[in-house]
Amino acid sequence: MILNELKSLRWADLLLYSLLDPRSLYRQINRNEPKAFTLSFVMPAIVAIVEILTLSLLGKQTPFFYYKVTYGWILLFLCQALASMIAASLMDMASQFFGWKGNIREFIILINFSLFPRVFILPLVYIFRVFNFAPLFFHAFFSLGLLVWSALVVIQGVSEMHSCNFGKATLVFLFPAILIGTTLFFMMILLAICGIGYISI
Repeated sequence: MILNELKSLRWADLLLYSLLDPRSLYRQINRNEPKAFTLSFVMPAIVAIVEILTLSLLGKQTPFFYYKVTYGWILLFLCQALASMIAASLMDMASQFFGWKGNIREFIILINFSLFPRVFILPLVYIFRVFNFAPLFFHAFFSLGLLVWSALVVIQGVSEMHSCNFGKATLVFLFPAILIGTTLFFMMILLAICGIGYISI
């Protein structure tokens, strides 16, 4: 099934839309042509190896490099895939809060394909690494820019999914970060209070 989808080259439209036209990306996902759910998890795998290789450019390599590109790659892929599913679940929850129909499957596909712009971090950083011109700065700079690009892909996809304005789509996108950030903030406060209480006894 997956091999047939790959041979059809219809998946190339998904990659092109994820770069240039997020609204068309969602329409393609909604039509389910090609069947993109399983295929979408190729993106976290590619991004994981690209990020490992990019970080490897910035430091001196040791024999540990082979562990990074094998076990490290698998670990990073699983972390990114899990993060995509958690974010999709929370965004689906936010959508239902606004009264829209939930669709976690389409959210997962959209989030996975929104990662595609991040593969460009490797060639961008490589240029500055070759010339040894502030590669760490430009790694941070381009990472931030590509993160914003990925965020815009998701936001426009959500806007197309629910036929809502950019502001509401942004709120849906930010909901996971707000919820997790708030939860972690109060957990840190409670841990600090418990720690102080334990020390003061």
